[in-house]
Amino acid sequence: MYLFKNFYLLNPKVSGIDFFKGSILVKNGNIVEISKEQNLETKYETAEIIDGKENSIIMPGLIQSHIHLCQTMHRNKAEEMPLITWLQKEIWPFESSLDRKRMGKSVILALKEIIASGTTSVLDMGTVHEQETIFEIVKKIGFRYTGGKAMMDATPDAPVSMQEKTKTSIKESMDLYYKYNNSNDGLINYALCPRFALSCSNELLKEVRELSDQYNIIIHTHASEHPEEVVFIKKKSGYGNVAYLENIGALNNKTVIAHAVHLDNDERNIFRDINFGIAHCPATNLKLGSGVAPISSYLKEGRRVGIGADGAPCNNTLNLLQEMKLASLLQKGINNDPTLTPAEDIIRMATISGADILGKSSSTGSLEIGKNADMIILNMDTPQTFNWKSNPSSAIVYGADASNITSTMVKGRFLYRDNVFSKEFQELEQEFSK
Repeated sequence: MYLFKNFYLLNPKVSGIDFFKGSILVKNGNIVEISKEQNLETKYETAEIIDGKENSIIMPGLIQSHIHLCQTMHRNKAEEMPLITWLQKEIWPFESSLDRKRMGKSVILALKEIIASGTTSVLDMGTVHEQETIFEIVKKIGFRYTGGKAMMDATPDAPVSMQEKTKTSIKESMDLYYKYNNSNDGLINYALCPRFALSCSNELLKEVRELSDQYNIIIHTHASEHPEEVVFIKKKSGYGNVAYLENIGALNNKTVIAHAVHLDNDERNIFRDINFGIAHCPATNLKLGSGVAPISSYLKEGRRVGIGADGAPCNNTLNLLQEMKLASLLQKGINNDPTLTPAEDIIRMATISGADILGKSSSTGSLEIGKNADMIILNMDTPQTFNWKSNPSSAIVYGADASNITSTMVKGRFLYRDNVFSKEFQELEQEFSK
């Protein structure tokens, strides 16, 4: 049991953000009390006291709505090329080379980076094999993870080990679902991950939708990321990327689409009608020359938008604080309007909106009694966050960086405390170095 006192609490809500000086009691993994009182030690004498000394913020952990943990070891090796070339020449060959050891190293490296920069939950897409290694690692660490193996049954230009049969891809995915969904005390959940329309058959995409409807499984895919991709889909089907998926019956409101940079008006209407989620990945979209998704418009229309760092080979960092700043500044700059995507909206994208997209609003995304204690501590006594009390949301979005994050907790357990990782990381690093 932990009693956090003398902290400032920043709590995103569906509308607005609460900010006040207060205390939080965490017991058995959950938030059991939130109070503006500071002298609660006599009430909870057995709790370990953690004193914020009035210079730190506690807020909900950040949620990445799109990431590829498996790609991290290919950081800085796939540079200056557009999406399709990048996939064919770099990413698919790299992913095909991943054995258990290399997958483990990639995932551990990624988790250390994202946890130390405040992420407590992800929606991840693996590759077509070694998904169990990912589950094994996140389970031992105690990280909140939703994801699954990539599904690719129509990619003749990919390495042979990446080419799947439709029935095999579906069977392997569902076997993993039965084994891991809602496991590790609810921290691990499965997502069906058809990679994107150019790598998946109509049969697979339709079957994924049916399984999602039947078992209430998230569909995690990419769409409308790069103009070249959109042109390929148009030539193939006569439809835009999202319109094509909708036309074959591949979308539902449990779908999460990474990117959605290039939606036409009809597709914007599909977005509204189906109410799927979008994961915005600004750094990746810039680095691959894909463009800038119009998320300020999506937000004004009441759409569900989260945020993610994507993969290390196309970013090259997995720090969500960087994505948050870019997401806000890009909309202001390209629209010549400094009022767009204010800091509070960006914090909601990275917390409460991300939880909604992942179907986890009842357990994470905000500081509420009864929810799991997925929380991060930021030391705000730094030059880049000077005057933080006057506008804490702006201080976090525009000024804070990973060095401000001192501790990261998932379900009441510290994975990173006072800039030190939990012992499980050292154990895993030793295991995967053999």
